[in-house]
Amino acid sequence: MPLDGARGERHAFAMSIQIRRILVPIDFSSHAEPVLEWAAHLAKQHGSKILLLHAYHLPVEFQQMEGAYLPPEFWANVKTEAKQTLDRSAEELRAQGLEVEGIVREGYAATVIEEEALRQQADVIVIGTRGLSGIKHLLLGSIAERVVQKAPCPVLTVKTKD
Repeated sequence: MPLDGARGERHAFAMSIQIRRILVPIDFSSHAEPVLEWAAHLAKQHGSKILLLHAYHLPVEFQQMEGAYLPPEFWANVKTEAKQTLDRSAEELRAQGLEVEGIVREGYAATVIEEEALRQQADVIVIGTRGLSGIKHLLLGSIAERVVQKAPCPVLTVKTKD
């Protein structure tokens, strides 16, 4: 508790935090499960809606590789598969009695997360600190780090074991 002036008295300050909308970016890695568990816990405690978000993006480095060709239906298939995988996660959360909306967007993940947090008026973002690894991580950088720096709302980062 904060101290009050020279008398050293302690005063409690009441603060009400309303968490109505929880944005949960997931990348479908094995590290997504603890993130979903934290989001579900918060949603149950606060009666919140969970907004599951998956952003898919091909790094510029790959797009600029000589001879790289992606057929026109490639992105349509990526989006369809992402939506189906996201829907499975959403159904698992709905089975717990939670309200869930799934969102799939193309774009650089950190930017998409920031934009969706604003668009959806998210009260908090729950994101994992681990996801892709190896060369994929080197190409994409740390999404969670960028989100923590740029997010328009508080961010809860969930660290998982290697």
